[in-house]
Amino acid sequence: MSSDLKKPKNAIILDGKTIADRILLDLRKKILENSRAPGLAAILIGKDPASEIYVRLKEKAAEKTGILFCKYLADNEIYADIDEFELSELIKFLNKDPQIDGIILQLPLPEGFNQSKMVKLIDPKKDADGFNGGKIIPPTIAAIMELLKATGENLVGKKTLIIGKSDIFTKGLEKYLTKEKITINNSVPPDSAGFDIIIIALGQAGVLKKNQVKPGAIIIDVGINRVGGKTVGDVDPAVAEAAGYLSPVPGGVGPLTVACLLRNVWDLAEKRK
Repeated sequence: MSSDLKKPKNAIILDGKTIADRILLDLRKKILENSRAPGLAAILIGKDPASEIYVRLKEKAAEKTGILFCKYLADNEIYADIDEFELSELIKFLNKDPQIDGIILQLPLPEGFNQSKMVKLIDPKKDADGFNGGKIIPPTIAAIMELLKATGENLVGKKTLIIGKSDIFTKGLEKYLTKEKITINNSVPPDSAGFDIIIIALGQAGVLKKNQVKPGAIIIDVGINRVGGKTVGDVDPAVAEAAGYLSPVPGGVGPLTVACLLRNVWDLAEKRK
């Protein structure tokens, strides 16, 4: 282990909520000084419990900042039923709505919808999730970058392992981590303890164990799992005894992702002026 990553007795917890609150406060100040509040449209199809929670969290955070939050709850409040054609028409309408600066389509979509096709209909100038090739950094990736920055460590040349099953996530993250030596895997590899940084998003509760982590390593837990009525991550709690830095679940990537999404909406609104 290089000397610039010091090993504490227990991992330093990377408090994503505190960083998120700072971002939201900064946004609130900017919006109060602006003549017009940015607008965010959130489209939710179906009644997936996790997706409904995510939309509520985004709405609550938007209220804190003063961002106009417009919900389009298909198969629920607006449409008794909706098909791909109606969804495409809704997205096209929002693309043209002058009050809307950012659009998010809550994923995953129910069966019967071409997810990639629907996402690509969103105007890149209003794509708050950063999926359509604009200059906006996807919120989850921005949140991870904020947490890495919060360590205060020199990350140049650090061996970094990204563990995830989604190419959109892993390849997208690799694109922004330009100073690190990146390895991507879709499961925890046998040599995981040889990496200085591990970013994991598998959706498997406690899959990364203490003996699979290099002493003093930076661990970013993106996983969200429900176990016994509690929200837990992909990292076993005992990893805190080995890691140098650890992002918790809940309270790590999650709240920061929401804050970074709203920051994207502000940036999109500024670019549309």
